[in-house]
Amino acid sequence: MSLTLLAAAAAALAATAGYIAARREKEALDGDGGAEARDPAGGPPQESLWDELPLALGDVVMAGIEERWLSGAIVARERGEIVAVVFLAPEAAAQGAVVAFPAPRREILWLAPAAIDSPEEPPATLEIAGMTLRRRARLPAALERLGKGAPPLGDAGIFALYDGGGSDAAVVIASEGRVHAWAGRRVEDGAYDRLGGGGEG
Repeated sequence: MSLTLLAAAAAALAATAGYIAARREKEALDGDGGAEARDPAGGPPQESLWDELPLALGDVVMAGIEERWLSGAIVARERGEIVAVVFLAPEAAAQGAVVAFPAPRREILWLAPAAIDSPEEPPATLEIAGMTLRRRARLPAALERLGKGAPPLGDAGIFALYDGGGSDAAVVIASEGRVHAWAGRRVEDGAYDRLGGGGEG
């Protein structure tokens, strides 16, 4: 074989090796390293959902002698901003709820499921277990279910917040013909303990 042919073959091999190396480098940049920086939905990573909240999915919370593990959540947003998160906690046959709000609010609502006779529009006044509660906020909200135990809901609905005498409180979510309600009490910052790291999605 002539020296010319040998030189041409060597050049072809070098070009092929260079192409393969460049392609592998590009795949590495577009692969694991790039995927970590992007959220599948195009938004921020799910962990950042809890940054401005006093609680996170997966936390264990104690108020008085009661303890709840936050295994599920309903995230309510208005114009893309979180307005409240209803965390769900299994309790024997029932399922308790703990509601948290973005900073600067630090109080939480410690609630239990409530049966109400309500149309799709949450009423201005509720009567629950002897409590008279008045609607303080009514927000059309985008709804997102996370974790385990969140009830069936559509992607949007009405989020209503109620206050009563003293620390009485309730939350009603109406979506796609279903109404879910929880009632209980408000727990101020410092009167509950967050146990555990949280942040589980």
